Amino acid sequence: MRAITLLALLALRAALPILAVGNLTYQNCTEVGCEQTPHLRISNEVGTAGTDPPKPNPRPPPPLPVLSRPEPATQPASDALWDTSGVKGCTLGWAMQTTDQEAGALYVPIRASAQSPYSDVKDLLLWHWYRFADERLSESFHDLYGTWGVGWALEDLGISSYTDEYEGGKNVMINIAHEDFRTNVLLDQQSYGVNGMQYRATGASYTFTVNPEQGLIIGLNRESPKYAAKDRRPEVSDDLLPKLNQFSDVAWITWKAYTTGGPINNLKYFMSVRITNPETRQILKRALDANSWELSSPNIQGFAYFLIQHKAELGNMFINKIQVFKGETEKGEPCILVHLRQPLDQPGSIEEEHVVKRSGDANLLRVHTFRARL
Repeated sequence: MRAITLLALLALRAALPILAVGNLTYQNCTEVGCEQTPHLRISNEVGTAGTDPPKPNPRPPPPLPVLSRPEPATQPASDALWDTSGVKGCTLGWAMQTTDQEAGALYVPIRASAQSPYSDVKDLLLWHWYRFADERLSESFHDLYGTWGVGWALEDLGISSYTDEYEGGKNVMINIAHEDFRTNVLLDQQSYGVNGMQYRATGASYTFTVNPEQGLIIGLNRESPKYAAKDRRPEVSDDLLPKLNQFSDVAWITWKAYTTGGPINNLKYFMSVRITNPETRQILKRALDANSWELSSPNIQGFAYFLIQHKAELGNMFINKIQVFKGETEKGEPCILVHLRQPLDQPGSIEEEHVVKRSGDANLLRVHTFRARL
């Protein structure tokens, strides 16, 4: 990837499940008319022909940033963190490639299926998730080069490096928050009812892009209800958090809405950018030395659940390889590119190594590829 320092391509290892994945509870949609509220704006359904203003032409890529003074070195993950993430990572790796029923047995309590109970926009609305108005988003949010540092990486993948804010851009910018922007009620005072229970808004938000045509989802900024709840006054207790709370569910519902009329399984990549989560960075540091990495770091778990919980639509699609690189931002925060594929025809493990030298670029790109052992 042009002018990007590729740090490593890390191994996926699969093993028998020895750790429960987690717990989700299903709540039926009982709110009258909840499906009638517009939520996701699909580009080809907005406005009347000839009435929408033309989109601006994409700006040329900005010059490469000058790196600032480096941050203090990240320490490698402790043995406890490394071992815990390894155990859970083995479980997630196995769950992606086993049957839906067997994956459901990993949950506590055991479920007959791993399939998520949330699949429709009305589920988001019922649980108080609303899309932030596009016109209220800063223009910088749409800058995949300067703000997020992955524009050149997308170019090298042959993928559009612009959002749909610009003419020809294929990445749809999504910002969904656990907050109702249509009301004047303050966030700390917002509440909503589901099945006779009252819950509180947390202000959580998930910012990401979906590109159904080229098969990419980019996680830009993710703050879950569990963490956002701590900023509320009074703090939102665990029993008042939404049942629909995972990034994997929000991203899936959005992906499904934007793939109407096209293949829903045309998914090739996940990407996580500008990683600041301390646990993930510590795991990355140790993984680079160990040349292997399980799937349970916070920035990868959501992608694994996305696949595990939607086997009916995606089959046993799994994470085939992971690339870690420095984003081209001022601080050069790490980014992760996740490659997806359907199950291998033959079990086994093959390691490949190749070196690519790009014309006009002095950089050497060394890629290590590891196949999952089934």
